[in-house]
Amino acid sequence: MRNLIILLICVTALACKAQSPILPLYNDNSTGYPPNGHYLKDIDNNLDPFVGEWKWVIGSSSLTIQFVKVEMYHREYPNYSNTGTISRYYDALVGEYQYIENGIEQINLLPIIYNNEYIYDFSIAGYIITNNEKGIIPCVECNQDIRVVQLSFKEPQNPQLLGKIYMTHFIENGIEKIRARIFNIGIADLTAEYTGPRGLKVPEGIYTFIKQ
Repeated sequence: MRNLIILLICVTALACKAQSPILPLYNDNSTGYPPNGHYLKDIDNNLDPFVGEWKWVIGSSSLTIQFVKVEMYHREYPNYSNTGTISRYYDALVGEYQYIENGIEQINLLPIIYNNEYIYDFSIAGYIITNNEKGIIPCVECNQDIRVVQLSFKEPQNPQLLGKIYMTHFIENGIEKIRARIFNIGIADLTAEYTGPRGLKVPEGIYTFIKQ
């Protein structure tokens, strides 16, 4: 009997997922937030080219990132405009990284292993896809209609530090590359007593990663 109940729960959960109305994750005509219960699917496979390992190197400094695509990630959080709950499904990217500065390893969170965790427990995560109208990423090698993936970027030693990474994928002379810009956003819950670092260990700037 117990096994039958468990089976029914699993079937019900799968049925709910299967019945979720699908919307494109990237929608340049969107005018608002998607309705509750919808699945924002990466219909155009904009996230797929980023999956794998990428490396930026200058001298004895390097930044290596590994990305995994997460499909139909369920996110549920309070609706602050009323007493209800917002519940949607998303395709997303999660990543971890190793940063070496002048030959000294500063951070190493590789390899990435995803087992259905909360995506924002990872150092790099998100699902926002936009365009490059504002020139966030300088990329003369890219197509005019490039799409930009925007993710959160943080370091576990200093979780109060907030950062962002904007990325676009392109191919140059047969080599897959990512052009990215990393920003320091600020410090969460800053108080007068805070004496920690003011920015991420990974410097702000433009990075060109090569597929490994």
